[in-house]
Amino acid sequence: MEIQHIAVRPVPTGERVMRIGGRALRGLFAVVGLSILLVGLPWALIHFVGWPLPGHVLSGDEIRALLLNPMSPRLLLDVLACLCWTVWFVFVLDVVRCALQVADGIAWPEVRSAGPLKGIAAALVGTIVVTLLTVRTQATSSTTSSRLSGDLTLTAAGAPLHPGPVVAEQHDGGVVDPTAPAPPGMVQVTEVVRAPLNGVHDSLWRVSERVFQDGNRWPELYQLNQGVMQRDGGVLEVPHLVQPGWRIRAYVPAPASPSPPQVPPSITPSDPSVTEVPNTASPSSESDGPSEQTADRTPGVDLGNGVFVSLALVGTVTAALASVRLWRRRRYRVGSGDRADLHEPVAPVVQALRRVHERDDLQITAAGTSESAVRGSGTRHGRDVALDLARTRGLGLTGPGAAAAARAVLVHLIARQPHHGAAVRILVPAADLGRLLPDLDGDNLPSTVAAVESLDAALHEMETALLTRTRHLIEKRELPPETGALVLLASPMSHAESRLQAVLETGSPLGLAGVLLGHWRAGATVRVRSDGTVSATSAGPGDALTGTRLFTLPPTDATELLALLREAEGSAAQAPTTDAPQSADDPSRGSDIPGLNLPEADPAEPLAGQRPPLNLRVFGTVELTLHDDGGACGLRGALTPKQREVLVFLALHPQGARREALNEAVWPDSRPPRPFNSMHNALSLLRRAVSQATDGTIGDLIVNDGGRYQLNPALVSTDYEQLRRTLNASHDTDEALPALRQAVDIYRADLAEDLTALWIEPFRESIRRDILDAIAAMVRIHGDSEPESVLVLLERARQIDRYNEVVYCDIMRAQARLGQFAAIPRTLNLLATALREIDQDLDSDIVSLAASLGHSGYRNFNIGR
Repeated sequence: MEIQHIAVRPVPTGERVMRIGGRALRGLFAVVGLSILLVGLPWALIHFVGWPLPGHVLSGDEIRALLLNPMSPRLLLDVLACLCWTVWFVFVLDVVRCALQVADGIAWPEVRSAGPLKGIAAALVGTIVVTLLTVRTQATSSTTSSRLSGDLTLTAAGAPLHPGPVVAEQHDGGVVDPTAPAPPGMVQVTEVVRAPLNGVHDSLWRVSERVFQDGNRWPELYQLNQGVMQRDGGVLEVPHLVQPGWRIRAYVPAPASPSPPQVPPSITPSDPSVTEVPNTASPSSESDGPSEQTADRTPGVDLGNGVFVSLALVGTVTAALASVRLWRRRRYRVGSGDRADLHEPVAPVVQALRRVHERDDLQITAAGTSESAVRGSGTRHGRDVALDLARTRGLGLTGPGAAAAARAVLVHLIARQPHHGAAVRILVPAADLGRLLPDLDGDNLPSTVAAVESLDAALHEMETALLTRTRHLIEKRELPPETGALVLLASPMSHAESRLQAVLETGSPLGLAGVLLGHWRAGATVRVRSDGTVSATSAGPGDALTGTRLFTLPPTDATELLALLREAEGSAAQAPTTDAPQSADDPSRGSDIPGLNLPEADPAEPLAGQRPPLNLRVFGTVELTLHDDGGACGLRGALTPKQREVLVFLALHPQGARREALNEAVWPDSRPPRPFNSMHNALSLLRRAVSQATDGTIGDLIVNDGGRYQLNPALVSTDYEQLRRTLNASHDTDEALPALRQAVDIYRADLAEDLTALWIEPFRESIRRDILDAIAAMVRIHGDSEPESVLVLLERARQIDRYNEVVYCDIMRAQARLGQFAAIPRTLNLLATALREIDQDLDSDIVSLAASLGHSGYRNFNIGR
């Protein structure tokens, strides 16, 4: 067998390097191509198109609008993006399948014949990518050019917008000819609705701002263009829904020169939405420049624990607290002995604001507010800064102090409600309300605040209000008197940005506003530090807030203030029962006089037959009187208000009080390390003043027994002590009536009526109820046999508490019993007059009672039952 020798030619080194390099280059191209298809394509879709699917479940109206309206460029992009994502997903599955084949030992994946689906997919991928890049570039270029040039075109009256035949446009069932002559002295202006830029959509408000340099005139554009058919087949029907490319016509004064008008400048820091009000609380605010005292006495109140509020809120809280107490007086059922409401603690923030109101050197005056009361405020350079929320078209709050500032805006809007007329209504999604006020009870939410299910639900309500108000405006009809401003407090969401922007912009002149917890590109955004100071702002209306300290409230304090404002509304209280009285023979009533809330007898009693030289009168004006052989001498002029307050506090605690309780009541602002300095100084000065007034005969007016202070019973007697003993004696059924009469005589007027301290209010009301209950016991003793005496007693009860409805009802019953039917309307009018003093109205059941008594006559008494 012949063996053939085959000569193998060695491959040159250069050729071997070229082969290896070619294979490496082809592999690199394959890796790059595969990376582009696997990573680059989804990146391009995310970057240039974004999420193509809606962020929420479409409603029926939205689906109908989507199907009936012409396809917009954005919708086309979204559809193509969905197809592109589908093809990319199938391609990824093929790559994974091939990778698995290679890993399984196959040298090269099996390539089958390409079907029509793969060909179509390849064509679609190429077409979609080219289309996306081309459309996005053209849209950005068009928008940028439009913003630079203003895209504002002046056309002579009668000239068509584009060459070609003039097409008549439908308007309210008729035909509007765009070639019709403009009014005298006016020219027709056409402004194109622009494409969205950076997520900010165009609107009629912004079109009006470009055309008229006043966004509030958008209803003129809506009225002129409503129902006009656009070139894409769309029709302007809803004012807050306009599409890019629509042409909006308007009439403006003819320019003096042929040059087209320029784009109006952006809003500067002198924007009218932000105003500064001089600090009326500072005596030096009228000086030429701000002094150190002016800077320290800002129109805000800083409690040092995150609470920074306006002086106007201080006055409102004080008035609300007084209103709540008057409401409880009005509803108290005389003779019931109920004292539960008097033991309810006052929230610390309410106590602190009430003490601020009591300061002698502070004069509270409310800063100027808009008629719509849609104002959020702060302070800057000793002045009150009032921000008109409606003009900002949405105020975005960011930063660590955003939530505290939002809570303050909410409370201030509620606190500034008018007593009569339209009120502000605030919409808050339940999720945002829970984040802002986690401890809030729904029952403590004021009626002007509505917790809605979601942002979409809030927008639906605002859109409904916008359409109603727009209709009234176009028809030149007055809005109903109860129509007030509507404010949205919520976190903006991406799926509703365009909808929210359109509502806030078109609703700006109609009293619609928004406070948003997050960035808001379409309006103003400010970054708030934890102390409320604005550290950064967005361009536009937010510039004017730079350096402003916004009002802030922590969650607990805001919740307590809302609870107080809710109770002050009076809507949660129950009306008193004016008929169906209890029987006098009801065994559940017992034999004791109901309602007497008396302390136990004082173990330290003065010696019998000895009269203390000093007498302290606490009913009416506080008076300290010296009794000696020369007669009585008043010492009121020798005492300061704080000293009189100390004497009243100790008189109401005959068994003595710890120094901590005395100090907390009279000097609540005292702080460590020496909290008792003010108390010790006041007691020392009181001792010296009494000693000087009595020529040194009396010095130890107050006894200190191991840190427990009390009035010296051997030196001081009080009318409160006399009243307490008299009421205790009334428990004896044989001496009840004389003792009750003496107690009513001792009660000359309200407890310490010249003192306004917060701690004294529960004592004052409790003693008032004790006297009313004593009168109720006297009415029960007299019964129906002595109607004249009963009527006298009821008149005395009315003088003691002129706001109590039950007293007036029983007076009318007594008048009906005596046949004094003509006096019943006068009694009802007295009650109405008294209630108007506290800004409250008569209940319908009391009016019905008066009417029925005037016809049917006598009914049994409630007050003694």
